[in-house]
Amino acid sequence: MAHHSPRLAAIAYLAISLVLAVVAGCGSKEPKPPAAPGKLAQIAKANGTQAAPAPSTSSQPVAPRTKVQPAPKAPATRSEKSFVDFAQEAEKSDFESAPLIMPTDETPLPVIDEQRVAAAGIRKMSGKHLTLYTDLPTAPAVDELPRVFAAAVPIWSKYFEIESQQTVSWRMVGYLMQDKQRFRQAGLLPADLPPFLHGFQRGSELWWYEQPSDYYRRHLLLHEGTHGFMRRFLGGAGPPWYMEGMAELLATHKWEQNELTLRWFPRDKEQTSHWGRIEVIKEDVQAGRGKSLESIFGYDAAAHLRVEPYAWSWAAAAFFDTHPDYRDRFREMRKFAPDTTVTFSQRFYDMLKDDWPWVTRQWQVFVVNMEYGFDIQREAIAMREVKPLPAEGATVQIAADHGWQSTGWRLEGGSTYRIEASGRYQIGNQPKPWWCEPNGVTIRYYHRRPLGMLVGAIVDEDAPITGTTNLVKPDPIGLHFESLVEDSGTLFLRINDSPAELADNAGTLEVKITRVP
Repeated sequence: MAHHSPRLAAIAYLAISLVLAVVAGCGSKEPKPPAAPGKLAQIAKANGTQAAPAPSTSSQPVAPRTKVQPAPKAPATRSEKSFVDFAQEAEKSDFESAPLIMPTDETPLPVIDEQRVAAAGIRKMSGKHLTLYTDLPTAPAVDELPRVFAAAVPIWSKYFEIESQQTVSWRMVGYLMQDKQRFRQAGLLPADLPPFLHGFQRGSELWWYEQPSDYYRRHLLLHEGTHGFMRRFLGGAGPPWYMEGMAELLATHKWEQNELTLRWFPRDKEQTSHWGRIEVIKEDVQAGRGKSLESIFGYDAAAHLRVEPYAWSWAAAAFFDTHPDYRDRFREMRKFAPDTTVTFSQRFYDMLKDDWPWVTRQWQVFVVNMEYGFDIQREAIAMREVKPLPAEGATVQIAADHGWQSTGWRLEGGSTYRIEASGRYQIGNQPKPWWCEPNGVTIRYYHRRPLGMLVGAIVDEDAPITGTTNLVKPDPIGLHFESLVEDSGTLFLRINDSPAELADNAGTLEVKITRVP
């Protein structure tokens, strides 16, 4: 939309609007030549990645960075094709429809010299599914780890649709190390393991180093345990982005009063001390290093030697697994976990091909507004059938407890429109209900605008996506707004509120849209 007054959002979103305008490598590398038309393997090659098989190990990098180096500006003329551009040029993929899921034989447990281990100052704890060796002194948060692991197994089984009787006898052996030399001398840290920073899984064994927080110690156990479970019962863990994304998704947890919750979106930093994935994404976005889904799908076997790919792989898995429109198709991919090649990602993309423009827009909204407690389900964009606005105008209802919502009305570029809003709705309930009208409340601001204010954006759903969607740089509307529309498209509306704080909202506002003669 164009305004008679200065655009209030321009400064606030200037840096953000550049974040997702290009695909992988934005802000830090010279532009690469366009890829030849073809399938995902050709796209990955064009992006500078190789469709290598997923590694058989997992290496956890260090916790989030404390400093962010400013990224150089991307060339103004840079232009790279999106996933959907290549798909339109390529021949339709022809994959086998039969699932590839095929459990592997159970790996024998290692033979351990218990006397040698005890002499090295390493103690043993046994649980239902995990035998744990550690040189850490006894402490509740350490001694309960076999119980945590046991609580995860039925959750993993239910998520991956594995019959519970198949997992009854499944066990792993874990090594939690403070002094790795002790484990080396005791024969528990084989010399043929490659170097790793935090965690590693192979066969029926997993290793990880002591961590600075109880949360992250448990997280690494669950992360490596997810790898072990997937490889045992699914026959593999998919390509790098899926393998690490699923391990992060199914390790991000809440453990309270011996109750374990997995696939948990943390509400604040303190609940997931030293995990830091959300901070990494926010820092990358602010520094112009935001990642497209295409670039995440293109991660190769060496990508996860750094912390950033863990964060972005988690974000992709959490987005697809929680979004009500994409969740079922994403979970179908468990059937193809043995496939570690680029074919896996192409298969998933083909499932979503018709929705891909909106997948891309919603992904941008997700990562640009990333924060603890992000409510992906309430932020899922509510769509309607789109029609030309009638000559007499139209009235729509906008829910206060939801993110972007289509009005269902197309506005024409070159015309002036008036938007008038009314109603009283709740934007909070503590310590008592916060009542609001379309201008918002100035006692608190979000994105430099009054909390609860009505905002809008126009999206041309028929046009190719060539940068940042208008949904991440909305216009303020409030009670009354009149503007010349520059480009045709569907009008989307929402109230200005944090994606983490929609659940305590209630009520609706009425919005009248008319064309000014």
